[in-house]
Amino acid sequence: MSTKTIASAIKFSELTGLLEKIKKIQGKSSLDQKKRLLSNFIAKWREAHNTYYKGKATDDSFYSAMRLIMPHLEKERGPYGTKETMLAKSYISILQIGEESADGRKLKHFSAPKHTKGDESDFAGVAYYVLKDRLADKTSLTIQDVNDALDAIALANANKDKVLKEKKLLYLLQNTSALDNKWLIRMILRDMKLGFSQHSVFTTFHQDAEDYFNVCTSLQKVCQRLHNPSVRMHEIEITVFEPFRPMLGDRGQPNKVESLFGGKEFFIETKYDGERMQLHKDKDEYKYFSRGGLEYSKTYGANAFDGNFTPQIHNCFLPEVKSCILDGEMMAYDASTDTIMTKGGSFDVKVENLFDKKGYTPCMSIFDVLMFNGKVLTNLPLRERVKYLEEVLVPVQGRIMLGDRKLGKTKQDCADALNNAIDNREEGIMVKDPESIYKPNVRTGGWYKIKPEYVGGLMDELDLLIVGGYMGKGRRSNMMSHFLCAVAVPTDDGSHPKVFHSFCKVGTGYSIDELRQFNDEIDWLKYNKDKAPDCIVLAQGFKEKPDAWVPPSKAYIVQVKAAEITASRSFKTGYTLRFPRVEKFRTDKNWYDCMTTTELEDLRNKSQGKLAGRHADVSEESESPKKKRKLAPRQERATVASQFRGIDTSTVLKISEMFAGKEFSVINGSAKYSKQSLEKKIVEYGGTIVQNPSSDTYCVLAEKVALKVKNLISRNIYDIVKVDWFVRCFESNTYIPWVPSDMIHTSAITAERFAQEYDRYGDSYYNDTGTEQIKQAFAKIGEEKDGTSLMTEDVAEIEMKYFPDECPLGIFRLARVYVDVNHTVNNSESHIPNSPLEITSLDLRFYGATIADTIDDDVSHVVLHSGDVSRVKKFRDLNRKRDKKFHILTDTWVLDSIKSSRMMPERGYEPHC
Repeated sequence: MSTKTIASAIKFSELTGLLEKIKKIQGKSSLDQKKRLLSNFIAKWREAHNTYYKGKATDDSFYSAMRLIMPHLEKERGPYGTKETMLAKSYISILQIGEESADGRKLKHFSAPKHTKGDESDFAGVAYYVLKDRLADKTSLTIQDVNDALDAIALANANKDKVLKEKKLLYLLQNTSALDNKWLIRMILRDMKLGFSQHSVFTTFHQDAEDYFNVCTSLQKVCQRLHNPSVRMHEIEITVFEPFRPMLGDRGQPNKVESLFGGKEFFIETKYDGERMQLHKDKDEYKYFSRGGLEYSKTYGANAFDGNFTPQIHNCFLPEVKSCILDGEMMAYDASTDTIMTKGGSFDVKVENLFDKKGYTPCMSIFDVLMFNGKVLTNLPLRERVKYLEEVLVPVQGRIMLGDRKLGKTKQDCADALNNAIDNREEGIMVKDPESIYKPNVRTGGWYKIKPEYVGGLMDELDLLIVGGYMGKGRRSNMMSHFLCAVAVPTDDGSHPKVFHSFCKVGTGYSIDELRQFNDEIDWLKYNKDKAPDCIVLAQGFKEKPDAWVPPSKAYIVQVKAAEITASRSFKTGYTLRFPRVEKFRTDKNWYDCMTTTELEDLRNKSQGKLAGRHADVSEESESPKKKRKLAPRQERATVASQFRGIDTSTVLKISEMFAGKEFSVINGSAKYSKQSLEKKIVEYGGTIVQNPSSDTYCVLAEKVALKVKNLISRNIYDIVKVDWFVRCFESNTYIPWVPSDMIHTSAITAERFAQEYDRYGDSYYNDTGTEQIKQAFAKIGEEKDGTSLMTEDVAEIEMKYFPDECPLGIFRLARVYVDVNHTVNNSESHIPNSPLEITSLDLRFYGATIADTIDDDVSHVVLHSGDVSRVKKFRDLNRKRDKKFHILTDTWVLDSIKSSRMMPERGYEPHC
């Protein structure tokens, strides 16, 4: 470089030496020590800067070092197009290492065990041990030299110039030490593994650095503007044509909004399922930026004549608008049905040819304005900012709209708005403090997002993180066809999760093309069971280890639909999903926004394991659960009659050790054996008794399902056994293992064991069946209220076992469908002869669905003809009254599902009236 900079006077080895020291510091005070080292380095840089420039204005700053310390945040330099495998090939070629030599194999198979030492488990660490005897200990390069070379590599990659790229890599390799190369590789891979968060780096540089980066998303601007640590950024600076991180909403619950706002009014807005987008306008020039700061001006149009969006909305702006910055949601609009499409459908609103492929057009809903004619509005309260929107533009349906907004004050207002969003298949609602100011990249500024999946039991769709893959067979060969999904363990400090617990395995719901595309977007790593990643925790003894895994920070969320959450020892959570299928690969969502273990437990408890969409009802949580738990024991103790109390066992003589070490709780006795006589027998045969069961209780004995038994059943953690089983044991003086017919209720663990040993009617898979067992099995079948439903789930289980990819004739196997061949919801009118829906009904049955004659409690789907939506409102009204919602769809959903050989996600097929 012709111009001298501070970076051209500081050796690159000084920076790598600093990084190595920071990496090695461990212990309780490690963070303070790391900050002190970095602070000293920055202070030395600033001192040199002040000495050299003597207060003169300059663009030279700490940016040259900062972009190397945090390369993952560097956006000025393009991608290098170089991963570990390509670097290994380049190093082998440049250093002329034999590919099959020990060092060559180490570089090519760096993730294999025993190739690394200490904590150097990444490619950079392996390369260090290969290079340390081949390279000089000192480097001649400065920080500026390294940045220039990396800029050249990025440019060569953009121009597809492999020769120049290799030449620059050779230049860096020949002029740096092995230690320098270790950190250089991490810079190229943009994964530093410092054990030092970006928050710590920012706060060490300047107390306002992270806040300002969230506004401008530019390391260069942060380093230039905040060079002096004593100068504060008192006001957030938002500049036209410069992207910033938008303000975000914290998760909320309808029943908590009143306490959140202290009884004051709040804004309720529709949360559309689109792409968060900033619109910047300066005279006749436009720019568009995504939530992550990526620019899409080429797609939408930089002026009134280019793109698929700007030409349509240019004249919507009022003449007096010279410049503005708008915050909103970009969606797809279907003009043929006058419908805003959800992002859950199979399209990307950011692609240029959206209109050509789907017949949709971009449509933007504006909900905030942050600049108006050069005036920054972020410090104004929201209620004042939204008034400016009317001075900015005239909305046009399907093009650019002002977000709908209404006032609310109670939790019922919030629940009603959420239920409307559920009916309209929208993503949810936003609840905002009218007095809130705009704080970029902040979740705690008075905005709350309330979505059905955040409220236990309202949704049957879960956002899970794909952390592992299983190699496919047949037409799915050479790619991962099934996926291991996990949920996040929340952190105490609210930071991004670092540990994930396995939850389920899913392998259906997507097309082969979607599967190929998804595999192409993931950089799979081979799973090594002897060196398993710490961030992904599997169940102990889990047999089906994945063939490959992906670091959570590079993984994608998948939207999974299922029928039920069931107990399982095969996954770390202790639970899994029954009949899971993929609704959509949500590559638009951040990896850390997946479901957490806390949310899973809350959902399981509130829905009793059953996953079915329903409406929000704040009255369900009107009474505090803590109150109920405190009151219940007092009420029970006050009403226990003498005949139900325990006996004094101090004088009972032990005659057997049959039940030694086992604790029982007897609720009631039989006609032959009272509660007291059973308790005496328990002690005689070596057991112990308690009046209230605990986690140590072996089982609960009961003859009648009384109130206390019902309460214990609702807790779903105890084995409740019939008295007859215990009587048979002591009368025969033999311990008899439980069988399903002995049980009033089974715990999750026992239920899982029974599922492996018995069919659903209690018939053993392993033991010979006698006359009595056959009678009990047939009696159990007779007790079931719906033989068809039982048979359906049995068939579905078989299909999942033998057709794991997707059973072609079982597309709708778990669906119970009401086909609207009649003219009214209550079926009071006669059947319509020759209705086109009769063919639809036959198609549904042929592909596995159960057809319901009426809309009973188990109906999951209602199908209408696409040409007649006159009764949609009546079905929606009926849906509101139900605990379990059904999907209201058109027959197009059936046809598309059959055509695709999979049950299509219901989103996008709802009729609009």
